[in-house]
Amino acid sequence: MATPLTSGSDWLAANPPAAEQLTETLAGVSARVRAGEDFGFAVREFLDEFALRGDDLTRAEAIATAPEPTGDRRYDAFLGALGEHLAVAHHLERPAWTTEAMRFLDRFWFVSEVPGFRAISIAQAPAAFRRRGVFLPARSLHRV
Repeated sequence: MATPLTSGSDWLAANPPAAEQLTETLAGVSARVRAGEDFGFAVREFLDEFALRGDDLTRAEAIATAPEPTGDRRYDAFLGALGEHLAVAHHLERPAWTTEAMRFLDRFWFVSEVPGFRAISIAQAPAAFRRRGVFLPARSLHRV
C-alpha cells in the first residue's frame, strides 16, 4: 500500500511536471519586469518552478541566459546573486553573466523595508547576495 501524500509539495515531488512545462528562467523574470510586472512576484514564480526542476540540465537552463537590464540596478544585482546562488546550491557551473559589473551595487539594498529585518538580513543573506550588497532573510529564497 502506498504511503499517503501529506502536502502539495509531496504530491509535486511524486508527480513532477514534464520538462517542457517548465518555462520560467531568470531572463524571463527580467522580461516580465520590463513589461511592468512586479519584481517580487516574478521572482517567487521563478523560484516555485525552479524547485520543481529535478535535474541539473533543466536547472542550468533556467539560469544560463543573461537577463537583460530591468531598469533598476537593484533588481539586476538581485538576479545576478540569484543566478550565482542557485548554481552554487545545486553544484552547477556559475553562469559568466552573474559576475558582470552591472550585477553589483555601490550601496547596500535591504530588500525588506521593515527596520527589524535588517539585522536578520545581514546575518542570513547568502554569500552571493551579500557580496553584491543585496540583503534579505534566507527564508525569502525558500519555496514550500
